Amino acid sequence: MGSDAIAKSARSRFGNTSTTSVHHTILLFIFTIILILLFLQQETAQNRPSTLRRKAHEIINRTIPKWEMDAAREDLPRHCYSLLENLNQCQASKETIVFGCHRKWCSSSYGHCEEVNGIGDRTQRMLSMVTDAIDKCVRVEFDYPQMKNGVDLRFATSTEYWDPWAAIAELFHFRSYDVSDQGGVNVDVWGDRKDDHEERRAFVHFTPKGYKWHHYDPCLYHILFKETDDFQTDLNYYSDLFHLGEKNTIGIHFRTGDLTAFGVANKDIRAQGQTLESSYNKMVSCAESLATKLNLKRGGNAKFSFFLATDNQHVKDMANKDERYDIHMTAEKPSPYLQSDGDRSAYLDLYLLSKTRGSAVNVLPDTYDGPAERVSTFARLSWNIAFMNDDQLHECEIG
Repeated sequence: MGSDAIAKSARSRFGNTSTTSVHHTILLFIFTIILILLFLQQETAQNRPSTLRRKAHEIINRTIPKWEMDAAREDLPRHCYSLLENLNQCQASKETIVFGCHRKWCSSSYGHCEEVNGIGDRTQRMLSMVTDAIDKCVRVEFDYPQMKNGVDLRFATSTEYWDPWAAIAELFHFRSYDVSDQGGVNVDVWGDRKDDHEERRAFVHFTPKGYKWHHYDPCLYHILFKETDDFQTDLNYYSDLFHLGEKNTIGIHFRTGDLTAFGVANKDIRAQGQTLESSYNKMVSCAESLATKLNLKRGGNAKFSFFLATDNQHVKDMANKDERYDIHMTAEKPSPYLQSDGDRSAYLDLYLLSKTRGSAVNVLPDTYDGPAERVSTFARLSWNIAFMNDDQLHECEIG
């Protein structure tokens, strides 16, 4: 083969390679665009109002749309209507407090698995701050997507925060703001500039440092949040299975702590200093005392009925073998919240506990020296959202 032929052959091969590379690049680009479009379709296909509809409402009237208010009134207790109206009125404010819970992005919990607080801590502090915001009559928004965990915002049109980067922020897991340092919050300055017509927005972590949760109206939780359809199906299944509608079941929240349950180091020592079997027996005995106090009836087998929520599989195993009581539990296997991929099972326990007649809760011993609450904030949250009275929350000392 001559040199001209060799050169021609080389050019031909190079040219084919170049053309193939361009075709691959174009196909990869098209495939990427298709994936992005599919992602955006999934993100917007979850009963969310369209962006155009949201923006139109925001421009015309920042309050909660009438169709959402009407639906809420059908679902909420009548004694919650007044607080609902107060929230709606304050949503028109030019000053907005955005509550964010910056956490690691995880596949199953949609970004909510930080190593700081569980459901009780972050929700009770958030509800306290929203109470402060309503008192100051400023607008509130939430960057807190929990649909995969079974909980959704009731007023997505008015209260859900939308980042300026929109779906791109969701796709690449970032936000245009950062509250990960959990910086302190000064609620005293909220609403100080009501006469100023300039729009202002402040970003606050759900659990800011130095902020102590305080009393809030339990209606607020139900006004802000609602169960997703799939979650409600699971909740109805267990409620019917455990006969919780009869209000003849005592809830037991027995938290042993991640150290006892999983060997994960933390300062929760609720069940330390006792054998697990001894602690368990004290808990069910305490629950029996509450059942007697509330005049619950024993079942046809002369046994009290309990619903047990615990972070310890060994406790569940003991309860399964305990023939002294009818003890109900979900099929979920406990996992340490510091390592959990999601909160769905915890929310399920929360709602089921709220459907019982009362809750028996193990408390921290007097020797404990740390930041945790004596009574679990998770247990207190379930007690609050059930509108229970003081007699229905029973502290059990097992240490």
